Parts: sequence; C-alpha cells; structure tokens
Amino acid sequence: MSADESGVAMSPLIDCVFLLLIFFLVTTIIKRKEKQVRVEMPDTSASVSKKTVSKEFIIGMNKFGQNLQVVGKTTDGGISWRVIPDLSVFLKQRIEQEGVSFLLKPLRIDADGGIEFQKAIDTLDICTLIGFKTVSIKLKQSEE
Repeated sequence: MSADESGVAMSPLIDCVFLLLIFFLVTTIIKRKEKQVRVEMPDTSASVSKKTVSKEFIIGMNKFGQNLQVVGKTTDGGISWRVIPDLSVFLKQRIEQEGVSFLLKPLRIDADGGIEFQKAIDTLDICTLIGFKTVSIKLKQSEE
C-alpha cells in the first residue's frame, strides 16, 4: 500500500462486529428467560365499575401516636377523627359486632408524617396480632 492510497483498518472493524454479535446473543438469551416469567393480567371486567367503593377499614394516627377512629366526613371532603383509648379493645369490639369476616378487610393506617417510628410499629403489631391479614400504612404530611 502506498502513501497515497487510503483504506479501512480491518482489525478494529472485526473487533466491533464480534462485540455486536456477543451483545445480541446475550440479549436474546435474556429475552427467552423473560418469557418464562408468568404474568397474570387483571380481568377486564374489574375496571368496568363506575363507582369505586372503598372496602378498607381505616385507622388514623396523629403525631402524638394516638390511634384515631373515623367518625365521618367534613364539609370540605376530609375525614373527621376521634381518639381511640385502647386499640386492641376497639378492634376486638368491631370483630364481635361485624364477625370474623371483618378480619378479611384490608386495614389501612393513615399516620401523620411526624409520628415516632416505634409507635407506628406498635400499632402494626397490634393489628397483626388481632388477626388482620392485610395491613398497610399511608403517611400524611405532618400538620404543624
């Protein structure tokens, strides 16, 4: 090859082609594994309902760690609360009133964002020891 002739260096081109080949082989293997993961899509009739009814039982917690019971709705659409003196006694009374099927309802704890961590854990422990299977916590902005 003389100094005036231009050409393409073949060794970097071959390296690049092999790297691309390896990349595509690896990604196709991953895609095969992804097809093995079973995904259950929700039933289309589940989204047909026009009115959503909350079947959750809600307990509140203020920033002092007191447990709260839902009393009703306020005029602006918020929730009005009342302090529960003893959570375990309150939950046992509700189970006696509504039956054991009450334990199958999802329980949501609306906790104030400034709550002490241990008090939230204590409330979770009480709910699970009573027998609730589905318990979740929703944190609200601290009202200061």
